[in-house]
Amino acid sequence: MILQNQQKLLSFLGLFPFIALAALIWINPVWDIFILLIFIFYSLFIHIFLCGSWWGIAREKNKSVLPSILFFFFPLILAFVLCLMEFSFSPSYSETYKFILGPLIALLLAFELGHIYEKKILNLEEDYIELRFKLTFSVRICHLLMIGFIFTNQ
Repeated sequence: MILQNQQKLLSFLGLFPFIALAALIWINPVWDIFILLIFIFYSLFIHIFLCGSWWGIAREKNKSVLPSILFFFFPLILAFVLCLMEFSFSPSYSETYKFILGPLIALLLAFELGHIYEKKILNLEEDYIELRFKLTFSVRICHLLMIGFIFTNQ
């Protein structure tokens, strides 16, 4: 019981920077580029942490680690492709925002696909899946808030 409470506490503490940064950018948009970059790096850091966890769980359950490896590279490759496409929605679209939007969308999709992977392939415990759903839902909302900020301030 104590371990389960620690797991929940650490999980929600890891969620705090997502929420704080998503709120901060809307409250004080002066440092918008720096907040967006910190958000992307933190999101990538958490994604890499999850990929390592999935690798370990897959090995423990005698499943292929290939999906964990693919999930590790997925946001990097997708972000690169999206940046190459340059997201030219309008002539006034900021050059800086153009290259931040791709990684945000890639990480949003990576977290969503990762949750599906945990639920369908790794067959983890129901309590953990419920916790991960709440965390992934919150992270998804934070990413959408950041994407919304970019579209609002272009």
